[in-house]
Amino acid sequence: MMKPAVRNRLIIGAAIVAAGVFIAVQMYYSQTPARHADHDHAMAKIDAGGFLWVEGHDGERRNLVGRPELVLVLHWFDPTSGNSSEESAAARFAASKADDPMVEVLLVANAPSWEGMEAWAEEAGVPMELIYLDKKGKTGNLFGVRRLPETLIYDPAGLLAHQARGPMSWSGARLTAQIEQIKSGVEEIH
Repeated sequence: MMKPAVRNRLIIGAAIVAAGVFIAVQMYYSQTPARHADHDHAMAKIDAGGFLWVEGHDGERRNLVGRPELVLVLHWFDPTSGNSSEESAAARFAASKADDPMVEVLLVANAPSWEGMEAWAEEAGVPMELIYLDKKGKTGNLFGVRRLPETLIYDPAGLLAHQARGPMSWSGARLTAQIEQIKSGVEEIH
């Protein structure tokens, strides 16, 4: 017969393992965007009262709600993180797509103001016209941006086609192939 202390330790150990497995599964599924009829992360369906504003360097606000009619790459980042290599790579990717009227890349800084952004952009090699501000982080929150950097790629209909939480590779052929698939209507959620 098993001693009550040993049995209790086994029960507690099993409960801890089960909780760990549950947490791991939840974290895994939180990394993959949901896509079903009532929750597809489509830009038009984000409950923002019809407004998802980001601010351009010229002071003009841009509303991201609706169908972009092109492949829209939104890359959220923190300019105070001390590492701008990913944003530099994203700017090079945007430059490589500049002649493609079906692709647009926006770098959205989670920053309270434009103060210091010009110096940051010059140092990082990022053209100011690519940068938009999400001053209070409200738009990013409505898009479901949880960690910076985070990249969301939307198809021309405004449906989320790809999501990368954390750093991603901007220079490989894989991203270009994904963009081409999205442009042609073949979508794959990652």
